[in-house]
Amino acid sequence: MLAFLDTEFTDLVISPRLLSVGLVTERRSGREFYAEVSNPDRIQATNWFGLDAVLPQFGKIANASCSYAELGSRLLAFLENLVQDLQADEFIELAYGYYLDWELVDLAISDTELKSWKLVRRRVHPINIYEITSTAQGKIASEAYFEAQALAPFSRHHALCDACALRLAYEAATQAMADKPEQGRWPGQDSTSANRPGNH
Repeated sequence: MLAFLDTEFTDLVISPRLLSVGLVTERRSGREFYAEVSNPDRIQATNWFGLDAVLPQFGKIANASCSYAELGSRLLAFLENLVQDLQADEFIELAYGYYLDWELVDLAISDTELKSWKLVRRRVHPINIYEITSTAQGKIASEAYFEAQALAPFSRHHALCDACALRLAYEAATQAMADKPEQGRWPGQDSTSANRPGNH
């Protein structure tokens, strides 16, 4: 199973702290997760960019606001449900575009100290797909999505919106690679899955 992750955080330089998480699976399963923190200390630690582009988009999805601790618990429960749908030899390939996306999510779940994360973590394979989604085809697809979302309740720099854009960029880029196999291979592809990006 392939899933796409995006996060928003307080800043890039001084102790980045998680603000929100968006996660969407492949279209055929169509599942999604979103949560945003309500902790005052994290809100107050947000830099100028977050204050301008991220925090104004909070509160747009019902019941998404929660404490940092609860965010970790909610995300673990979501991933547990995904794992339950897998065959014994399958994994969740968790695709992201920036290294902090995975590091902050892993930390948030680990901070819950819930023992089930150790078992779920074995079924999760984090994959940085920036080099794929930053191709011309990927950028065109994501920018088109952002333009279409410009007047929506939430848009670019909302973690759920950005996760959807990452999925579209991946789909466009890997389709272009499938059309021209000499351009390379993508995560999850083997010699028998040329037309099934992300499958195990």
